Amino acid sequence: MGRKKELKIEENDQNASKVDTRYYDELFKKIKDQESEEFNDSESLEALYSTILEQIEEDNSELKKCLYSYHVDYFLYKSSVENFSKFFTILTSNKELLEQLLSDTRTSRAYEACLMLIGNKTKSSSDSCPLESLKNSMIDLGDYFESNLENILETHNGIFSLRAFLRVIGNQDILETISNETNNKKFKKKEFNIKNVCVRIVPDDWNLGVYLKKFSKFLKEINLLEIGLDAELSPFVSLLLRKMYANYPDKCCSIIEKIHKQFVKKPNSFNSMIQDAKGSRFIESFLLASQFEILCYYLNENILPNIVSYTKHIYANYPIQTLIKHRMHNEPALVVLFDSLVENLTSIIDLNTDLIYKNYLIVELIEVCAKNSNLNFKNLIQTILDYFGLNTEENKIHFLRVLLVYQKLDDIQKESPIDQALYVLDLKPIASTIATKLIELDEKTINKSFNSLNSNELEYLATNSVGSHFVQKVLNLCQSKDRNVWIQSIFEKLKGRFVNISKNKSGSFVMETLWSVGTLKQRLMIVDELKMCEHQLKNDQYAKFLVNKIGLNFYKRKPDEWKQIQTNEIKKKRLFSDIISDSNPNDNKNKKKFKK
Repeated sequence: MGRKKELKIEENDQNASKVDTRYYDELFKKIKDQESEEFNDSESLEALYSTILEQIEEDNSELKKCLYSYHVDYFLYKSSVENFSKFFTILTSNKELLEQLLSDTRTSRAYEACLMLIGNKTKSSSDSCPLESLKNSMIDLGDYFESNLENILETHNGIFSLRAFLRVIGNQDILETISNETNNKKFKKKEFNIKNVCVRIVPDDWNLGVYLKKFSKFLKEINLLEIGLDAELSPFVSLLLRKMYANYPDKCCSIIEKIHKQFVKKPNSFNSMIQDAKGSRFIESFLLASQFEILCYYLNENILPNIVSYTKHIYANYPIQTLIKHRMHNEPALVVLFDSLVENLTSIIDLNTDLIYKNYLIVELIEVCAKNSNLNFKNLIQTILDYFGLNTEENKIHFLRVLLVYQKLDDIQKESPIDQALYVLDLKPIASTIATKLIELDEKTINKSFNSLNSNELEYLATNSVGSHFVQKVLNLCQSKDRNVWIQSIFEKLKGRFVNISKNKSGSFVMETLWSVGTLKQRLMIVDELKMCEHQLKNDQYAKFLVNKIGLNFYKRKPDEWKQIQTNEIKKKRLFSDIISDSNPNDNKNKKKFKK
């Protein structure tokens, strides 16, 4: 089987070299880079799209050249709903052509691109004609996948397009939603790549979810454990499991029970699979979709006895993190998993390690505590404090110093933070996130620890690429929870340092946040200090933005008018914040609790 696959890939590569794609490559690249003025005009673009569609519809060789172009993804991305519908119809209306194109690795990419974009196209159009055409094309494609599923799973021809089809039908699974959110944030400013597009579900009234049930019938006839380790089939089966769980939980139970029986027959298979790159993802979906009794079985038999080794393993940690994120918040059975993780936390975490996934475990545990009151949050905090050597009342106040400034408690005890340089440890995003979460939860020890930071330490945090984010989050949090005393304390500690902070790349953002949350009196503290160095700050690459924002020159010329403008701005801001908070009753409840 492996040799046949290699030969097929070689054959595809040889065929690819014979296809001349230069015409379409150049055309699509010009559209993408907007190198030519003729492609910037909407009417010219529409005419161009019509010409290309006519060419590929009349001649299959032209269609192949078009699909072989690596820039066809962007061509589809920029096309109107009508043109996209026509293109997709060409790809799906002829069954022989459909089979031929899906069997070719290069041409099958176009189906994946269409499926990843189709949900976005349907959301952007209210015209019923192209939408009806897209629906029919999806039905044609779904019927092909159903009738050829056995061959697809055996030969892997079209397996990626099949997965893309699964992604856009029925209800969206949880893991898919998080992946899309991450892609949007991570690749917002980068060059276009079809893999980074936010995938959306097709309309519910198309009723394409029925294909999930049709595909799931084939799972009853195969060995799912073997497929779970297959590099190309495992992602398909994992996705199908999650989609069945999200759309047909009752039907999903029978599949889960079958997998469970196969695991029971081979007791060591779970342990070997969870530590495999593909197998761990299969286990992740299996546990996410498992009913209560089966989940408890694997907790007691496999996960809890191996909690340290699994959590520290590069692949085995994924299923555990998924359970924490998506099931621990509302399932009492998983309290025992939380307790076990906390108990073994000191053996698992290491803030100085390069394997950062182990450290995110702390953040996940802190976040889930806010959702499930049955979890022992105090025990988690005490364990973290013990890990840093902060197990006495005298040392607890140094928590944030250890986490954000120093490497060890010994450094604090030996060095004077006022006289010595504070650049002992490079800040890690995980440390900032942990500290922010703890302050959000209003943990008294952490609050005292933050208030104990001196001016040097706070300036160090404000001018560090990661520490600045932490300070900004704390300031915004203080404003939302009416912690005015905290804000005043931060202003007083940073007084006399505003110029240096403003000239720092990271610090300039902290200064803007200070300005945003400050009262008139606090804003005057800033401008009175900065006006002494106005010329220097106006020519600084970072500080110049702040100087323009606060109207420093206007303040020097007309201080009374400037004060009136600032007073009105602060009043208006508070008025809008009150309106927003009134519209969210949950926020009001939280605010009342805090005040009490």
